[in-house]
Amino acid sequence: MITDNLATLFDTGQPGVRFRQGTILSWNAQTGENTVDLAGGTLTNVPIINTGEAIALRAGHVVGMLGQGSTWFIIGRVTPPNDPNFAAASVAFGSAGAQVFGFALSTAMVLKASSNELVVPDWADEAVVFVGGQTQAVNTTAAKDSYAFRVGCSAGNGGGTFQTVTAGDIGHIGAVSRNRFTGLSGGEVLQITGEAQSLGAAWPLHASNSMFIHAIAIYKSNI
Repeated sequence: MITDNLATLFDTGQPGVRFRQGTILSWNAQTGENTVDLAGGTLTNVPIINTGEAIALRAGHVVGMLGQGSTWFIIGRVTPPNDPNFAAASVAFGSAGAQVFGFALSTAMVLKASSNELVVPDWADEAVVFVGGQTQAVNTTAAKDSYAFRVGCSAGNGGGTFQTVTAGDIGHIGAVSRNRFTGLSGGEVLQITGEAQSLGAAWPLHASNSMFIHAIAIYKSNI
């Protein structure tokens, strides 16, 4: 459906395709329904060349338009170099890890391993981070006791578990955590962490105690 007089844009006598810039007036990210300002008129429900930007277009975005005869297509956003909207709707990946050996356990949850390798790209404002880890510890006390282990990202400690270990034995624990962040800023650091504690008495240091944590991050832009 077309409103206003756009007859000059649909000259079927012109050979080949035509290129213009349009401005998104409205966009439904679920269905792709849209309205676009083109040369002062409004196009409704313009088809789009299917790209990753389809879920991120919104009112005010400038888009490239290709016309052929009486048909127009949205081919994607127009962003010059150094524009703050560069790479909108892009996706990138990151990974991080850390390890520590020969630690002691106290009766408080204490940070043992961490990494600051996950740095948000300049263009991203959302991230999903999956953290997994494993630890082992020797119960160096004279009685049966339990110890706990948890992993997380930037205070999102959603993954924890514990195990009971008899005196002198070694326990093994695994934990995972999923974390979603929105409203991020480019350059922000997402710290992954591994923490542990004993639940009864403190466990003195043992050379066999170890902890490994690993993370995978997916960054996205919704600008």
